[in-house]
Formats: sequence, C-alpha cells, structure tokens
Amino acid sequence: MILVERRVVAVTEVGVVLRSIPSSLQCALVVVGCQGDTEELAEQWLADRPNVVILRLDIVDDIIQFALGDIGLESLLTALKELVSRVDGQPQDRVLRHQIRHLSAGSESNTAPTEEARPDRPLLSAAVNWIHAVLRNAVEQLSSGNGDLPGLTVTAATVVQLLDARAGRSAMDVASEVEVADSVLTQALTAADSQADPLAAAARALSLTDIEFRVLLLALAPELDARYQRCLGVLLDDLGRRVATLGLCATLLGAPTHVRCDLAHTGNLARWRLLDNRTGDLPASDEPLRLDPPVADWLLGNCGALDLDLRTRRVMQSVAWPGATLLTRQQERISAARLVAKLRGSGALQWILLGGQDSAGWRALLELGVQLVQSRPLRVELARLAGVDVIDIEECALRVGRMARLTGRPLVIDATGADDTAQADDGIRVFLATLAGTECRAAVIYQDEARIIGLLGSTAFEIEDATLQASARICGARAAATGAGAAITEETAHAIAHQYPLQVDGLERAMRLACSWPLPPQAEHPRYERFVAACKHMAAEGVSRLAERIEPIFNLDSVILPADRKQQLTEIVDSIRLGSKVLDGWKFREHLPYGRGVTALFHGPSGTGKTMAAMGVARSLDIQILRLDFSRVVSKYIGDTEKNIDRVFNDAQKSGCAILIDEADALLGKRSEVKDAHDRYANIEVAYLLQRMEAYEGLAILTTNLRQNLDAAFLRRLRFIVDFPRPDAATREEIWRRCLPEQSHTLDAAAFRLLARKIELTGGHIRQITLRAAFLAAAADKPIGFGHLIYATNAEFAKLGMPAIEFDLSEGRRVA
Repeated sequence: MILVERRVVAVTEVGVVLRSIPSSLQCALVVVGCQGDTEELAEQWLADRPNVVILRLDIVDDIIQFALGDIGLESLLTALKELVSRVDGQPQDRVLRHQIRHLSAGSESNTAPTEEARPDRPLLSAAVNWIHAVLRNAVEQLSSGNGDLPGLTVTAATVVQLLDARAGRSAMDVASEVEVADSVLTQALTAADSQADPLAAAARALSLTDIEFRVLLLALAPELDARYQRCLGVLLDDLGRRVATLGLCATLLGAPTHVRCDLAHTGNLARWRLLDNRTGDLPASDEPLRLDPPVADWLLGNCGALDLDLRTRRVMQSVAWPGATLLTRQQERISAARLVAKLRGSGALQWILLGGQDSAGWRALLELGVQLVQSRPLRVELARLAGVDVIDIEECALRVGRMARLTGRPLVIDATGADDTAQADDGIRVFLATLAGTECRAAVIYQDEARIIGLLGSTAFEIEDATLQASARICGARAAATGAGAAITEETAHAIAHQYPLQVDGLERAMRLACSWPLPPQAEHPRYERFVAACKHMAAEGVSRLAERIEPIFNLDSVILPADRKQQLTEIVDSIRLGSKVLDGWKFREHLPYGRGVTALFHGPSGTGKTMAAMGVARSLDIQILRLDFSRVVSKYIGDTEKNIDRVFNDAQKSGCAILIDEADALLGKRSEVKDAHDRYANIEVAYLLQRMEAYEGLAILTTNLRQNLDAAFLRRLRFIVDFPRPDAATREEIWRRCLPEQSHTLDAAAFRLLARKIELTGGHIRQITLRAAFLAAAADKPIGFGHLIYATNAEFAKLGMPAIEFDLSEGRRVA
C-alpha cells in the first residue's frame, strides 16, 4: 500500500489522485457510501483507468454498526487481492459490493422486532406489533375443526403457537390486543418525526388515510419477517402464496366492501405507484399486493433506494454539477441560501424559473445552497427524455414527484440541453404537467423564456432575477487559478474571464484539467501557463465540425507589411484586449446595441500574408481560430446554410475563438438580381450572414483577393479594412531572408538583393520556392545554394504560366 495523501481526500479529487499514481501500478479503491452516490462514480473511475479495481461498501441504513460477523480487515484484503487478479477484465468484473446494514439487538433471535429492539424507529416497532396482532387474530379465528388443514400443510394451531413464541407475551384477549396495537400505532404515527422515519414521511407527504397506511403496512409485512409470509399463506389457504392480496387486507381491516370503496375513492396507493403493478390502478382482489420495490426498500431504511429506481434514473443526474467550489464570496452564499429557502418553502407557488444564458451559474448557486443546508438536490435533466415514449415519460415524472415529496430534497430541472423540436416539446410538456400534478415545488433552469412558459401551462410560477454578477466570473477565475496552483492578480483574472468566456462550471473543469497536466518545461510561469492552456482547451470544447479549429503558429513579428498596415493590426489586438474597459468601464456598450465585436477585412493579392496576419492577431490574443469551411456550411437545402452559420458563430462566442472566413467574396459577393429561386435564397443567405456578423461580439477576420466583388452593405459593417499590397524590392528581400534560416544556405547579401530585384512574387510564392529548394539541397546532401533557388523559381514560374528567367549572380554583385 502507498500513502497518497496525509488527509481525507474528497470524492471530487479521487480522479486527480488516481492520475498521480503511475499507470504501471495496479490500484485498489475502497468506496464507502450510499449506493446511489457511489455507483456512477465507480463506473466513471473504472472507465477512466483500466488497471483499477473497486470495492464498494454500500450503506443501507442511517446507523452503521460493525459487528464480528461483518466485513473486517482480513476479509477486506482478501477481497482486494481477488479483485486485483481481475485487473485485465471487464469493468463489471473489477467491482465487488458489500452492504453495511444496521444490526439491531434482536435481529439474531427468532422473534419479531419489538419496540425495545428498534429504539431508533418507534413507529416501525409499533407497526410491527400491529401487524403481528392483526395476523395472529386472523389466524386464531380460523376454524380447524372437521379435520380441516388450512394452507394444506400447516394447521392454525401451529401458526398460533409460532406467533405466541415471543418472550413476554401477555395473556390478554386477542381482540383487545389488536385494539391496543392499533391505538399505539396511531399514537406513534402522530408523534413520529417525518425527517427521521420513512413510514411517517410516506404517510404525511403522500396524504395517506388510516386505511391506506394500514394496507401499506400489510403489504410490507412479508419484507419484515418470514413468519408473516407463512401466516399470509395460511390465511389465503395456499402456502405457495407468501404475499397478501387486496381482498385479504380489506377483510383484515373491516368490512371488505367499505375498505375497497375507501381505497378507490382516495386513490393514493395507485396515484403514487406504491403498489408494484403495471396498470397504475388498484389490483384485483385476488392479485398479490406487493409494494413497489424501491419504496419497500426505502421504507425499511435504505436511504438511497429511491435513487436506484430504474424508471427515474434515466433523467436523474447523480453527480453534483460543478462550479460551487469557486463561489467563495459572501454575496453568492447569501443568494444561494435564499434561493434554496424559496425552493423548500410552502405555498401556492409551483415553479421557480431560473433563466438567462448563465445556466451554469444557476446550477452552481443551487449546489452551493444545498451544501449550506446539508442536503442533496434531485437533479433532473430533460435532455435525457429524447426518444422516450410518452407513457414512460409520464411514469418517470410521477416517480420523480413522489421522490421529491418523500425525501423533501430540493428538486431542480435543467431544461437547457433539451432539443428544440415539436416532438421534444411534447415530451417535456407531458413531464412538466405530470410533475405539476404531484404538487411539489421545483426550480427550472432554462434559456428560452417564451418556450418554457408555454410548456409549463397555467401553473403558478415566479421568475428569478439575473444569476451571478459579472464580477463572480472574475472571482471564479481567480479561485480556479489558485486551485490549480497559480496565484494571479485581479487584473489577470479579469483578462482571463474576458478572453475565455467560460462559465463557472467550465472554470472548475479547467482547474481540474490543469491539475492533471504536467508542468510545461522551460516556461517562465509554468503553473499560470498550464492553467491558461486548460482554459483555452475547455473554451474550445464542443466546437462543431462546421469550422476548422486552428492553433496559430505565427506572431505579428512574422508579418512583413508597411508600418501603417502593421499599426492597424496592433489596433485590432487592442480593440479586443481593451473591449471590456471601453464598453463596460466607460459605458460605451449602452450606445452600441449592435456591432460590439471587431470585424476586419484583409484584402490584397494572393500570397501577401493575409492568413498569416490573422494568425498573428489571434496569437497575440492567445486564442484559437475557427476557419469557416464553405463545403460544410453551405447546403443545398433551404434554411440549412443559415443554421450552420449560426452554429459557427455560437461556437466562436462560447469558445472565445476568432472566426476566419477565407475567400469571403465566395459567400459575400454582391447580391444579384432575383431571376429564380436560387438567386432569391442566395441573397437571403448573404443577408443573414451580414446580420449575424453585426450581432457578433467577438473577433471576425475575412480575407479576399477581390475587394470589389464584396457587397457594399457588408463593407459598411467592417471596423477595420487592411490593404495587403504586393511587396516592393526591400520587402521582398526581407521575406527571402525570413524564409531561409541562417544555417541552411550559402547565400550572401548580393544574392538576396538579386533575388528581391529579379523575382517580383508575393511572400506566399517565395515561401514555396524556398521550401522546394530546401528539399533539392537535402537530396544532394548540401546546403541551399543559389542554383537550387534558381531551379525552384523557374519551376514556380512554370506553375504560374510565366516564362523562365536567367540569373547572373555577378550582375547582382556589381549592382551591390
């Protein structure tokens, strides 16, 4: 064994700890907790690391008592050794589960649990005594004369003797004992705490009547003691049946007709799916009366049983939403506490609507709020309803509402990821309507206010104000950097928050990602640079394939332009860096409803460095580029092109990338006269792109060789227009020197001047010539010489359809 940390390791840090252990070592992980909390985490760790095995110790009671018969260190180590031997197996073969249950004082005896044996749950003890008295009274009243054998194999006297085997049983009249047990049960239910006893919580949260509560107990009886199963078999005259029927329960509780009518009138047993039947109605009189398995398990003390309901797990998010750890300010704690208090309050209010674009901020606030009250939320993600049948959606919603009422846990519904289609809306509408029928309060996180209000119907709702302030993202960036080991200033945090538009959950993921990466070698500030790289990686996550993501490799120093053009590139960089100061600090945003972003056009002949300059601008800002791919964006189907354009701009906005549109005249040409449907829709696409660029708040760079072909309306929306001229002789000489590394050639100053004077090509062509000459020299195992460049130049001229030229190096020296 290896001591990894000299402290308690939080669950959220286990992944980081596992990654710190060399991959060559086999690891064993012991996870203790409620089954619903550990199952998904264990699956994730098994998938992330193939050489780890997991021993899960599932807690199924509030009170844990380790006894001699329970798992010990020796058996634990033996189990771990067995697991390690399976390290190359499938994930399901690398997990071993063991349940830790509460051991009561009387659990080893043959008697039924009594009130003295379960001091922690007096209501359960009273319920067991009531069940015992009712069943004993019913069995004792069975006639055993005339040679009858009730149940065919066991006589009534045998069952009575079995039930009378309890120590300390009084000789009171059986009927009187039932009345006393019933009275004690009523008193215990009245005095029970709903927070501590699931039986009391079920009775009150689901508004069960006295008859319904007692039917619930009789249905629970087979789960409490095997002797009750035999009793029910005798009463049903069939020992092969170990579960009560509705007809038997009605007989035991009074007049069967009246009991059945009362149950049908109130309908709570069927409404809340407390009984295990597919129809959702009361079963027939002779059908088995079984409790829904998750409910039965929860009533007996397994706190995580409802979370394991297969009909609700499809929409439930068991792992906490990230971001809460970065909300460290007092004002966020106050907002979180107020929000959760409203969510757990009472009254006619049904829905609390949490809207806006910062959905991660709402999730983080709710997670912080439930942490403050030491609770766990019920997280529902409506995106998981995609493709689910309407009947299953209704059943799922009802069970989610039942769980919320039984546990009292705050219910949060995340609707942000749901598809915006008519079919998806139908499913969400059914889910919300069914959930509204359960009368439980829920918070709904959304982005489209009109859509969610339409889906909610007429139920009462309240819209909360804006979530986290802009300063919260700055504080979150600083807290995330600190968590990644990088101490940064307030100004640096502001720059990171502005440059990488991550929400608070993205910042926390970037922090975790940075902690898992090695420090970059030869970096001046390695921890800071590692954190910034993680932010950049998280910002670009989820970018669609409609655009090509490019990491800039050139800087502005590599771009050779006249001084005035170079100054314009610097202004573009400053417009992005200082955008927050001018727009927010100096309040210019209020005067710019549109055009808050920076749009620049680079125009000039091919090879003059337009794309290189775009990369230099992006690298100066330390951001990536999304290059628009026309083959993927333009579609032959009406409306698809606009959707694709919108997707690319949204991706760029969320990731903080710059948009690069090469050869922009192909998409933004002058709108033509409408002669057919093709012309009309082509003009619509151009108009939509113009509108989308005007509303865009990031950096967009367009390049073209033919400025005159661009639509005049488009030029009006540009903030910068940079002309890239053909290079003159002095500029060409500098380009030649840049393209030929110092130790790769044998050229002197005269040769460079001759090349610059004779070859009137742009930088792109010069780069192709030097690259071709380099391969020729490498094949001859010599440095690049003048002859290699002459050959490569004439080959480039031939490619361009130009005649070859002769070079006289001595002429160049004479001129020099």
